[in-house]
Order: sequence, then C-alpha cells, then structure tokens
Amino acid sequence: MTRSEPETVFFYSLAGYMTVSLLATSLILLSSLAAMKLVFSGVRLNLGPEEVYRLKPLFCASAGFALASVATAVLQFFLASLLLLSGLERRVLGAAVLAVSVFSGLFFWRGAAHSALGAYPFSGLPVTLSALCAGFCALFQKPGENPWPFTAAALFR
Repeated sequence: MTRSEPETVFFYSLAGYMTVSLLATSLILLSSLAAMKLVFSGVRLNLGPEEVYRLKPLFCASAGFALASVATAVLQFFLASLLLLSGLERRVLGAAVLAVSVFSGLFFWRGAAHSALGAYPFSGLPVTLSALCAGFCALFQKPGENPWPFTAAALFR
C-alpha cells in the first residue's frame, strides 16, 4: 500500500482533518469564553455592577456563541477547501465533512456544558450548523475559488 492510493489518502486526510478540527474547536471554545468575560466586563463598566446581572445572559452568551460560530465557519471552510485538493470524490468528502462537523459540534457542546456557555440546552447547535454550512460551501465551490494554492495538493501525494 503506497501513500498515493485513494484509501490511504482518505485515511490520512480524515485523521488530519479531524485532529486539526478538534484542536481548533478547543481553542474556539476557550476564546469564546474569554470573549464572553470581556463583554461582561465591558457591560459592567458601562452600566454599573447592579445592572450587569440583568443583562449578562443576553449580551455575554450571544457574544460567545457568535464568536464560536464565526470562527468555526471560517475554520471549516478553509479545512474543507484544503481537503478538496486531495482529489477524492465529493461524495466521500461530503461524508467526511458531515462526520467531522457533527463530532466537532458535539465536542464543543460537551466542553460548553461545564462552562458559562453551557447554560442553554442547544448551546452546540449554532457551532454545528456553522461547521456544516461552511464545510459544504467549500466542497461545492468552483476550482478557481479555492483559497488554497494548487501547490497545496502536494500534501496528499
């Protein structure tokens, strides 16, 4: 079995895609929590300590989820665009994007469950949906619209 066989390329591509996606999801969760604390501090400075507890869930949680969703969408778009250069069929790549997006969303959901972001039952749903949307947008783009240079395809040989 050589490295350029389709099964081997798929195995290594999926393993790398999953690893990078989960590591970045961890960083996204931590940065979302930090952004949430930053927004909470900003609201506290502007409105005062008495009013901040009434507005905390509205501003802070929405800032955390917005940051997590946007960062996940950008990440999945670039990773799926790179995965597209592997030369595998789009159907196989679509299944990989679906699996990794759902798994990353569940990973975020589990990590958020024990933090200030986990107070909501569907806290991981925006992250999962943004990963799915961006991943499938990347898979169905035209070859000229791929943000990676064609020389990046050498990673899969």
